[in-house]
Amino acid sequence: MDKFNLYAAQMLSFNEQFASKGHNACKGCGIALSVRQVYKALENIVVNIENAKWDIPWQPERALGSNKDKSKLSLLTIEKENGETLEICFDNECSDNKIDNNNIIKRQSPIAAANGCKYVATASPSHPFDLIDKIRSAYKSSGSAFVQILCPCPVAWDFDSENTVRLARIAVEARVFPLYEIADGYYRISAQENNPRTVNDYLSRQGRFSAWKKKNIDALQELVNNSYANLIEKSSKGL
Repeated sequence: MDKFNLYAAQMLSFNEQFASKGHNACKGCGIALSVRQVYKALENIVVNIENAKWDIPWQPERALGSNKDKSKLSLLTIEKENGETLEICFDNECSDNKIDNNNIIKRQSPIAAANGCKYVATASPSHPFDLIDKIRSAYKSSGSAFVQILCPCPVAWDFDSENTVRLARIAVEARVFPLYEIADGYYRISAQENNPRTVNDYLSRQGRFSAWKKKNIDALQELVNNSYANLIEKSSKGL
């Protein structure tokens, strides 16, 4: 059995806190799926989640048009009970329609970690329980917190909408988007991939990379390898 079929949404909370009457996002929208999981994570913790502030608004209707009119990443800010803030970045990479070296590096060492955040993490809707645990940990942390969630976009990334969760998981398995957290300066990898997929396996499933040459793919593979090695080193040393 394809292990992607083991993704069981029914094992999550049954209470729908997000768009119970529907929404106008595209079919297979990674942001819509991620927001849904975030709202479930904060159930019974944040009473008025609907009042959270979208510092960079999510406008799903923009994704219904041409690629030139696609939506960009969105930033949701939630005020915690202790007066600190939890910022959640729903990143569908549509601000530049590509993966480049800077994006990879920023994921490996989130700027937020160097700006005083007590808790920083990456998450993916392909790993819902990991995502939920991190959102709750971020909310309960003593200081400000930041969580970056990978949100595949079928329209801009050019893949079939039923493969959103699959592609998100492959991003993790190819170590392009590793899942980890930094709590009070300590690194922990939350999804270790000992037999990773290749970067090409991830890129080849998306039309947006159809023009990439082998040298570009090889260069990105080397960068991913080095970045992940650096992440392992930080995690093993407890930095």
